[in-house]
Amino acid sequence: MSDDDTPPGSDPEHPISSLDRRWQAVGERRAHLVTADNPAIAHDYLVEHRGRLKLRFSEDGPPATVLWRLRYVPDRLVLPRHALDTYMTHLAATPWPLPEAAAAAVIADVGSEVMPRFLQLVLLLDATSGGLRVTFEERRPNWSNPALMARLALL
Repeated sequence: MSDDDTPPGSDPEHPISSLDRRWQAVGERRAHLVTADNPAIAHDYLVEHRGRLKLRFSEDGPPATVLWRLRYVPDRLVLPRHALDTYMTHLAATPWPLPEAAAAAVIADVGSEVMPRFLQLVLLLDATSGGLRVTFEERRPNWSNPALMARLALL
């Protein structure tokens, strides 16, 4: 707030730009990603979370059922399930232009807040919701564990 208690963006001389609104939305989403210290920092291990949520891909369209799987190899931080559930609930409250946009937001948010060695997100829309699979992956450039990565396809 300014000195005269005018809310930010309500001053016609200083409106909030669409870019400012997008960064504000990013900050609000990421605030739900409350992390914890990795209890086994010396080890490479895989964490996998799965769930189902309803996402809207238009303001007035029906929600689509989306199955999701988030897998990561933690570095210094882990993402407790309760924090991820809260984050996903917040994510579902926003309409997305495309499933790819929602997936890109999750991968960017989790990557930024958790900073894992490896991160993979899969969104799956069933046939009634369009029959689409979106997969995003990120990996630290200097991290390598070929044995663990080879087993990912088997899990």
